[in-house]
Amino acid sequence: MLEDYKEDYQEFYTIINNAIKEDKISHAYMFEIDENIDVEKFIKDMCKALIIRDKEKDSNISNLIEHDNYPNIKRIKSDGIWIKKEQILDVQSDFKKESLDDNLKIYIIEDATKLNKHSANTLLKFLEEPERNIVALLLTKNKYAVINTIVSRCMNISLKKKNYAQIDPEDLSYKIVEMIEKYKERSLPYLYQLILSSNCDKRDLEEIFANLQKIYNDFLHMNSDIDYKYNYYEPELLKNIDFQKDNAMIIKKIDAISKNANYLKVNVNIKTILDKIIIEVYGGD
Repeated sequence: MLEDYKEDYQEFYTIINNAIKEDKISHAYMFEIDENIDVEKFIKDMCKALIIRDKEKDSNISNLIEHDNYPNIKRIKSDGIWIKKEQILDVQSDFKKESLDDNLKIYIIEDATKLNKHSANTLLKFLEEPERNIVALLLTKNKYAVINTIVSRCMNISLKKKNYAQIDPEDLSYKIVEMIEKYKERSLPYLYQLILSSNCDKRDLEEIFANLQKIYNDFLHMNSDIDYKYNYYEPELLKNIDFQKDNAMIIKKIDAISKNANYLKVNVNIKTILDKIIIEVYGGD
């Protein structure tokens, strides 16, 4: 089971193995996997590790999991282009029924990028009010393509060979974050000046907003002894920004940036977008 990942993905192995041994399994995991991972095998190995554990080597349960016949495991795949909210609701309904045993109940989102606004909101309620003995396993090849509010409510674990991306302190994305963190609710005039003097086109702005989300996701990681290792950008460079180390506020910024970035698609004025982000985060003045 987990031993198969010890050599190539030692950090993943250590985190999950310790959580099982110490009985501190999280209610939700987001696994970012690379192309070398056999997804089918990985799902079954995780389920066996979490349900059977070292204390109880149950070959019957292992066999049921291997053949997709164990009732405490629900797998959710996209129904067409998207995962639909009804699929999440069906799992919630099934898990409210009496179980034949006291083992964990596990639901797997097989490609978390396929969650749309409606299914993500339904899943959020599940994640924000976790029930005892229910664990979510979300898989993705790119967590930055997953809705931020989902990512931020999971323990993020990478099974990718990590190469940090570089970002220049003169990069506009970096400067925008510096201004938001330094001036907070007073940042709008500085942001106007910076953006409007840079002559950015729509494509540039879309990339900037995507980078802002990555930087703030990295700030979330840097508040954790484990997750900071999975930053997108070089952690040492981002430590030069005196950011607010309050996870609730960071999540609020991620949500505001993510939501308002969509207005670029309908040609809303950039100043209006910046207004909305700052007002939603700080209340404006």
